[in-house]
Amino acid sequence: MLRLAAFDLDGTLKQARDPYVYIHRHLGTLEASEAHFQAGISGAIPYEEWLRLDVSLWIGTPRATLEALLRENPYLPGAEETVAALKAAGVRVVIISTGPLLHAEMVAAELGIGPVVGSEIFFDGDMGNPVVSGRVRAHLALHEKGIVLERLQAQFGVSPAECLAVGDTFTDIPMFERAAVGIAVCPSSPEVAAAADIVLPEPDLRPLLERLHEHAPQLWP
Repeated sequence: MLRLAAFDLDGTLKQARDPYVYIHRHLGTLEASEAHFQAGISGAIPYEEWLRLDVSLWIGTPRATLEALLRENPYLPGAEETVAALKAAGVRVVIISTGPLLHAEMVAAELGIGPVVGSEIFFDGDMGNPVVSGRVRAHLALHEKGIVLERLQAQFGVSPAECLAVGDTFTDIPMFERAAVGIAVCPSSPEVAAAADIVLPEPDLRPLLERLHEHAPQLWP
């Protein structure tokens, strides 16, 4: 039986594939962020330092502004229904994301799932109007989603054979490697598609449950 479903968030449950680019575009900081993009994506600087450089461009921005922007980022078609069906079947749904933790927590509250893992942004000021401080904590790096999934499997006593993983980019391949079924949603590269057991070519989760039935009936009776 399927007992654990690990989802990436951005581009997998929500439509914007890169939440930082999404926020930069709306706040007018995208051009400034490009100065450290290559160093971050290549690993020339630690992930937490890349995160700090990104978030430093938002210092003074109200938390409410970030939350409003992230709330406007729509779910993929079928995302809410898929999560509801998994929950109804007794599957624990978790989010493993390198995006902002506050976004993962918002989605978890809306969909009734968790736990969630993400990158923490800290805020200063009055509790009624907190603003971005520039301080961050990366609870996982780009290549560490598989390690986090292993930790959650151990926490809940779930084997890889009872787990599926859903993602869209190279950062999700380590999750695919630690799950019975890896699902690539509109994969960002041929390498991501090749690493998955099921490929959904469009950013649409509506076909997922039927494909899962076909691919792994032993996990999904």
